[in-house]
Amino acid sequence: MEIFLYFGAVVLITMSISLGAKLIYRVMGRKYFYSKKLTAPPYADLETKRLFQQFNRAWSGKFEKTVNERMKQVKRNLTNSELRERWYELKKFLFLAGISKGLPMFSREVDELWHFFLEEKELYNGFCIDFIGEQIKHHPHETPKHLPNERAWFDLLYLSFFNVTSHTYLWGEFIQNKKEHAKWTAHILNDSEGICKSFGRHSSNAASVLTLTAFLKFARKQLMQTDGIQANRVQRSDGYWYGTALFSLYGCNIVYEEIKKEYSTTYSDGSGSFATTSYQDEEWKEIITDVNGFEVGTDAGTSSGGGDSDSGSSCSSCSGCSS
Repeated sequence: MEIFLYFGAVVLITMSISLGAKLIYRVMGRKYFYSKKLTAPPYADLETKRLFQQFNRAWSGKFEKTVNERMKQVKRNLTNSELRERWYELKKFLFLAGISKGLPMFSREVDELWHFFLEEKELYNGFCIDFIGEQIKHHPHETPKHLPNERAWFDLLYLSFFNVTSHTYLWGEFIQNKKEHAKWTAHILNDSEGICKSFGRHSSNAASVLTLTAFLKFARKQLMQTDGIQANRVQRSDGYWYGTALFSLYGCNIVYEEIKKEYSTTYSDGSGSFATTSYQDEEWKEIITDVNGFEVGTDAGTSSGGGDSDSGSSCSSCSGCSS
């Protein structure tokens, strides 16, 4: 009798361990399989937070599971970790395309995943409708185009809404064209309403346009309130947020230019010197290094994380991808 009880106990323990292992495997697998939810930036107002909530509610793990199964048949060497990274960045892009129509795609890897998602028409269309009430369209082009102006706009949006993380390398180099970024900051200062009118999705859910408006208001405030002191990046759970630091840098540039004009007028005879230009350049280079050299577990690296994307060119198959 004792032998039967002993073996019965062994069987029960073995079954329990087996079931427990399977449960742990499923839970860990599910956690590992799907990308993280998007989180709102520090400056987010009520409408911006609402749009992030709408996005996360509209998203489903079913999208990733369905597309991953198909994609792995074509890309057999692609790991779950790499797929998760690409999904996370695609979600960011779709969010930005949901507030700014006609936003170009600047990552071949992320765009490839988007193409696979687009082929699941029912799932993709359902997501777009649930998110902003209208389609985020993809317009293919046969050859890549150099789009420094559009890239500068993408950079401002991305760095204002999302953190720089270990996945950010997929977009190539950020903030490379100083002149184009300066044009956008001047545009934001002088004609925020015009930007909203041109790029806002006025036929979509109201939260979309209100979120773009909130971003422009935030950017304009940062540009106007600067006292010439460079703001710092903000550390968050998975990386750094550069929104305030980025616009503070532009704001400092504006202050420096005003001082330079005043100084030039005062010393019209050519005497004296102006030393802030080199300081501006150093600040600019420092923020570029921080953004493009991010490494997990460190403040910032000294070299780019790599990636195949050209910082000023849209993906090989599309230009002006979304609308």
